[in-house]
Amino acid sequence: MPTASEANATIRAVIEGAAPLDPNSGEAIPLRWRGEDNPPLPDRPAPFAFTLFGARRSGVIETGGGRGANRHRNHGVAEIFVFVPKDWGERYGTDFAEAFAAALRPYRANGVSCEDATVYPGGDGAEIAVPGLAEPGNYFWSACEVNFYFDLIG
Repeated sequence: MPTASEANATIRAVIEGAAPLDPNSGEAIPLRWRGEDNPPLPDRPAPFAFTLFGARRSGVIETGGGRGANRHRNHGVAEIFVFVPKDWGERYGTDFAEAFAAALRPYRANGVSCEDATVYPGGDGAEIAVPGLAEPGNYFWSACEVNFYFDLIG
């Protein structure tokens, strides 16, 4: 059974494998992560994704064997914010977010189960703050929210 860090790493690996291609370069869009030393953004706006992980309250789902032998369900969330140059419009942002959602919706492996992956259009990049993004008004954002869970014995 995975720990919280291992569950997040499992979801991260799926995100890394699902990164959509930038239509201009033909390469996977850069992925940025909260709390990491991410490379600087290019001077000219280009698509990228920024992911944060969070947790929800866990609860006991199965008891047995006495203290320390109960199964706890831990809920987590991955929020993937996709940024595209403002003049690209909403469609690219939501299409890129959908690429992540499509890879995560059916995911059930390594002790982690995805419950849902929802794509939603966002708006002007100036509406939200992302570390390292000096000119958010040059971007349009969309997002993919993924709810998942993993169990622990304790």
